[in-house]
Amino acid sequence: MHFEIPGLKNAPLLRPLLNLGCGFDIPSGRYSLGVHGESILSGGLAHLTGIGGRGNTFKSTLMFFFILRVLERYISAAAHIYDTELSLTIARLLELAMQHAAIAGIDLQAEGRLSLTDKTIYDGTEWYNLIKESTSDRKKKQKKDMGTTPFLDKDGKFIEYFLPFLVGVDSISQFNSANIIKIQDENNIGDSSRNTEALRDGGAKTQMVMELPTVTAANGIWMLLSAHMGDQFNLDAHSTPQKKLAFLKNNVKFKNVPEKFTFLMNNCWYCYNASPLMNDTSKAPEYPRGTDDAMKGDTDLMLVQVCNLRGKSGPSGLPQEFIVSQSDGIHVGLTEFNYVKKARFGIEGNLQNYQLSLVPDVNLSRTTIRRKLTENKRLQRAMEITCEMAQIINLWHDVPKDLLCTPKELFDDLKKQGYDWDRLLDTRGYWTFDNDKQETPFLSTMDLLNMRKKLYKPYWY
Repeated sequence: MHFEIPGLKNAPLLRPLLNLGCGFDIPSGRYSLGVHGESILSGGLAHLTGIGGRGNTFKSTLMFFFILRVLERYISAAAHIYDTELSLTIARLLELAMQHAAIAGIDLQAEGRLSLTDKTIYDGTEWYNLIKESTSDRKKKQKKDMGTTPFLDKDGKFIEYFLPFLVGVDSISQFNSANIIKIQDENNIGDSSRNTEALRDGGAKTQMVMELPTVTAANGIWMLLSAHMGDQFNLDAHSTPQKKLAFLKNNVKFKNVPEKFTFLMNNCWYCYNASPLMNDTSKAPEYPRGTDDAMKGDTDLMLVQVCNLRGKSGPSGLPQEFIVSQSDGIHVGLTEFNYVKKARFGIEGNLQNYQLSLVPDVNLSRTTIRRKLTENKRLQRAMEITCEMAQIINLWHDVPKDLLCTPKELFDDLKKQGYDWDRLLDTRGYWTFDNDKQETPFLSTMDLLNMRKKLYKPYWY
């Protein structure tokens, strides 16, 4: 016999994370078995994400990448952005969308998939209440807002879950509630009536942030909030600033953000360094677009260092890097290549001319890899698989050792079994709603590792 509480309801077995690629899925992910025995990764974007950094560390760019990546991969997803800094336009978002093949050149606003407003139209209180009211109880009121995932419940049935609705706030540091706007409108700068403005501002934001975990998960919202960071000044020269987060220097703090922001986020990304990615010899971009992209001193291509200050489904403090073009946004393939290159994993040849082990017939070099990654979908897919294999080896320590291998071993062994690698690369590694109804077949990195050991065969092959 065991003790039971009558009528007690269990939490959902799984709240699926949306796959992003670009090295963000494996650190936060876990594989589950699907109905065909396939391995499906729940990893990537959780319901509540914070992104902080000083100026020019591409925190907004990272937020927009998360949003646009989901819009590209999940065709039923929609997104809304609240611009508190009055600097964002739909035109800029559509420009960044050009890096995402499935939505490049599409007017996402006209299709109703992307909307933008700002605080000249709504103060923070009006906007937040509108979001809450319009999404309240989506599960009961709007069956069309629910979709079928490939994940299984304890009875072997497909789990129904919210179709993604993403909300971005850029930034929460400049977010102002109605009471703050009223104080500002009714009083001049320097008036004593404004002495408590910062205190009231912080109180309103604290109340909102405390609500967000429930509001987002219960109403099918994936919310992303950017925040400014800067120096923490200490008026007492004889005391040391208190260290509040293990992986954040004690002289750095979030600006105009409540303390609860740092521990209520599912993931809280810290962009802490950005530097031009230029070739030491030519002083031009390390990875040029082509032969005409060789201007000395061109700082368009940047290397940005980030870490997850608080990861609730993966490691905290793990340094990561992504490569971003200031004009085009984050470059997924180069980011993944940067990871495997530093890990010396899955690359054949020499420093000047090399190939990925999974596509040995494509010759690469520093000056051609960016263009070829843009043009060659199989190369993109091979790069993603190679990166995820390296991350599994480096970050997961409970995977059976005989399952792990090098990309060359994977390539050779599956070829010996008769698999056509062109066909294996014409796949997608991310799950979608109604997974089996997608035109591009599903094949995860873990599926490939299991195939090598003859533990799995793709149900669609």
